[in-house]
Amino acid sequence: MFVTLDILKLLPWRLIGAATLALAVFAAGYRYGEQRVTAQWDAEKAAQAQAVARQAAQVAAVTTHQSTINQEISNDFETEKAKIVADRRHLFSRVPRRVRHHATSHAGAVPEVPAVAARTDAAPANPVPAAGQQTGAATCNQLAEDAAQTTLMVVEFQKWYREQAEDFNASTK
Repeated sequence: MFVTLDILKLLPWRLIGAATLALAVFAAGYRYGEQRVTAQWDAEKAAQAQAVARQAAQVAAVTTHQSTINQEISNDFETEKAKIVADRRHLFSRVPRRVRHHATSHAGAVPEVPAVAARTDAAPANPVPAAGQQTGAATCNQLAEDAAQTTLMVVEFQKWYREQAEDFNASTK
């Protein structure tokens, strides 16, 4: 046992203590740094998950809004169509039978023209370009604007038609 004590006396205890202290500081720093990186990584993953959830919610909201608008437009169209058909039936029922034209092939057919129509001038004074002869390629914005204008024109035409039908009904009473 005395031999072990002699060996222990010969060891450089200061060097061993300094090495142990350095190793402990290194291990503690490594563990502290690992915890910080892990916390930052978890925070970044949570932020990304929140961003994805917000984006999914926004997409769902836009999709719901678009389908609501589409449904409203479809309902308005069907309502207006039903009103126009009812007005047409009402007006058609007031036309005497002797004036009505009954197609021979099927209901709603356009009668044939009995003779060739007279010719028109070769070049009109203010020519209107044909639908397929546009000067430039149509863009999405241009198509959207054209669709909006067409929709407004159809709505105005429907209002005008209703007014005319009301005036006609008022004048016949």
